Amino acid sequence: MSKNKKRRTGDMPADNVDDAKDKVPAVDSGVTASAIAASYNDQIRPLLDAVDRLRHLKVTQEGIQLPTIVVVGDQSSVLESLAGISLPRGQGICTRVPLVLRLQDDPSATSPKLQLEYSNGHVVATSEDNVAVAINAATAEIAGSGKGISDAPITLVVKKRGVPDLTLIDLPGITRVPVQGQPEDIYDQIAKIIKEYITPKESIILNVLSATVDFPTCESIRMSQQVDRTGERTLAVVTKADKSPEGLLEKVTMDDVRIGLGYVCVRNRIGEETYDMARAA
Repeated sequence: MSKNKKRRTGDMPADNVDDAKDKVPAVDSGVTASAIAASYNDQIRPLLDAVDRLRHLKVTQEGIQLPTIVVVGDQSSVLESLAGISLPRGQGICTRVPLVLRLQDDPSATSPKLQLEYSNGHVVATSEDNVAVAINAATAEIAGSGKGISDAPITLVVKKRGVPDLTLIDLPGITRVPVQGQPEDIYDQIAKIIKEYITPKESIILNVLSATVDFPTCESIRMSQQVDRTGERTLAVVTKADKSPEGLLEKVTMDDVRIGLGYVCVRNRIGEETYDMARAA
């Protein structure tokens, strides 16, 4: 080092540079995507499967809480995008019972495998084309053919290539005014089911919000805040980001409603679009 050049605080003497280089750990060129996937299959996947088996045994009825992602709000399009399938839609309440959506990635699958599990071991195989009809039939068997709801869950297992390994619980949508065929206390019934699932501290609350609404007025946000005041286990997915009104960026950055796990803005498929077309848009 030149005598006329001052060394800054933190600079390393020249004679130590080579030694330091020798101590820097080399990047393992063997760490590839396939190695990461293998590590996931060896370590993470067994844990997810164990949680699913415990849930199947209904241990939560004995007071044992399991890690869970609970989806509340206007969620159908988000769940469809994750699973790549069409779920029941229409006017009024489409989800009348809790739907446990169990997604399992199967890289070797040549075609998707779907099955419904409900009512103490009742298992029904279905397909992507018929899954909405099968869910409606199972719902009618559990909650009746009218517009009532039930807290008895249906599990939909989806095994296909490319889906994320996730288990999510889709709950009935919130409605305050009963329509013809619904009990007068429909709101109280739905609120009870939602709070049962989002209250445990092991639950991650995934709020699905439309970009076109005022977040603080959303009923699902209000319920989340009642059980998670700091928002530390609440995540928000904002749909219709392509139709976002002026001020959406400000809404998600200011975070007036305390979404501790942050916001994810998405655009789901529109009309006759395929899921691949929507992802490429």
